[in-house]
Amino acid sequence: MRALTSLSGVEISLLCVGGAILFAIVLGSIMRRLIRGGARESAGLTAAAYMTVLGSLFAILTGFLINTEYSTYRQAQNSVGSEVAAASELAYASASLPAADASLVQARLGTFLVTTSVREWPHLAHDPEAPSPAAANVSQLSQLVYSFGPRPYVDGSTSDAMNAAMTGLTEARRQRIVIATQELPMPLFLLAVISGVALIAGALLVALRSGPRYVYVAAGIILIVGFDLAAILSISAPFAGPTVVSVSAAPIEQVVNELRAGLYLPWIGTL
Repeated sequence: MRALTSLSGVEISLLCVGGAILFAIVLGSIMRRLIRGGARESAGLTAAAYMTVLGSLFAILTGFLINTEYSTYRQAQNSVGSEVAAASELAYASASLPAADASLVQARLGTFLVTTSVREWPHLAHDPEAPSPAAANVSQLSQLVYSFGPRPYVDGSTSDAMNAAMTGLTEARRQRIVIATQELPMPLFLLAVISGVALIAGALLVALRSGPRYVYVAAGIILIVGFDLAAILSISAPFAGPTVVSVSAAPIEQVVNELRAGLYLPWIGTL
């Protein structure tokens, strides 16, 4: 499924909508040749009787998939927001440390965030199951942050704030990676495709029986099937494909720029 969900919006639309139209054209031509005379009447009546069932099945399946995948997308977006917030909290908390320690923490934090935006973000889009390129950086940063707890010159509230921010940062990052490894369930998507195919076939049979006036109704059903399937694929990969969380790693890059500008170092930020 990752090969499908990582396609661009145009490619997904051509695949789903174009595929539905092409299928309808081919199937309609076959039906006109094979179903003639009185057979069209009986076939059309039978198809009309099942149209409500097929339409309801397709609507339920696609509605469930769209709701589920959009919820996952929002969850991924929230995890990125939590990660950015935790990084900012860690930078603010580290400002209470002595100058050398604060600079070291923020330099390690900046290195981790740069690795996240430059290397880990593309990694999540192409091969999220492989070892993360930012794993070593987050390990070094967490070891440094937690090492300040026993130091006598570090205030307890500062240490607690840094530890809490570091915990939030690692938890949000882990949630982001877990979401990136999830895929659209193939059986449910295939069932939605099959129900859409059956719905198109039923609409063509009804149009074949009722005459040219009902071709527009069948065309509308064909487009709905194609666009529904395209919508499911478009939101099923939060870190790849046409609908990417937060439009790349822009929020993370913003924190990196703030760190480089010294906004979290009081002796620089107050100048």
